[in-house]
Amino acid sequence: MRAYDFWQETGTAESSAYPMASLSLRPSRDATANELQMMFPQGTAPDVQLAIADRVLAGVQRWRDIIAEGVDRQRTAVDELAAAREEIARLKAEREDGAE
Repeated sequence: MRAYDFWQETGTAESSAYPMASLSLRPSRDATANELQMMFPQGTAPDVQLAIADRVLAGVQRWRDIIAEGVDRQRTAVDELAAAREEIARLKAEREDGAE
């Protein structure tokens, strides 16, 4: 099964206590929003549950890191553009002062 939804600022990720250890993802508080609830089959060994949770955590961490890298690149580009504009304005002002 594949399901697609768009995360909103009100999206939530919740978990329940061990031994149930379910994970619930809801992309928004909208009453019609989809919800994904993940649980382990009864009898799943605790070590297996932990290994699966580690894989999920690693995937989410990679997702977060990719987003953070993109945000940093965008901020850097914006900062560099602002600095370049300031330098252009400074050079124009110097040229105008020299022309007088």
